[in-house]
Amino acid sequence: MKYKLLVIALLCCGAVKAQTATTITPKHLKAAEDVLIASGAGAQLKENMSAMIAQASANVPADKKPKFIEIMNTFMGKYMNWDLMKDQMAAIYAQEFTEKELKDLAVFYRSPLGIKLNQKQPTLFQKSAQLGQQAVQSHQTELQQMMQQAFKDQ
Repeated sequence: MKYKLLVIALLCCGAVKAQTATTITPKHLKAAEDVLIASGAGAQLKENMSAMIAQASANVPADKKPKFIEIMNTFMGKYMNWDLMKDQMAAIYAQEFTEKELKDLAVFYRSPLGIKLNQKQPTLFQKSAQLGQQAVQSHQTELQQMMQQAFKDQ
């Protein structure tokens, strides 16, 4: 099974020019961390991990499901927790956005619309995951045929 980490989608008006400088100052990193905090990234990471584990466990036999969930929670808690990831995530944001853009994003996330987005993120994530799952399931036969054909020829 493959797990993908959903990194928070950022909404802002206008074109966003990516940060091109390779030098990132401590103030720049602080601004990136502030965006992550304002956007509720820590809580969203935890919620998204729980949703992914729940979705992954859907195909696990009922008698093995509790142990599967326990192991996955332990593993994710050890390697994908907020304390381990926040500095790396801040660095990613600092590479992509200027310090000013990050400050503007933090203001957005503290606005009523930003707060609403934060509240809706778990629902949006869950519905998006279900949409993707339904798309694959509705064309599963075609995918299986494509795989069989591709591997038959090798």
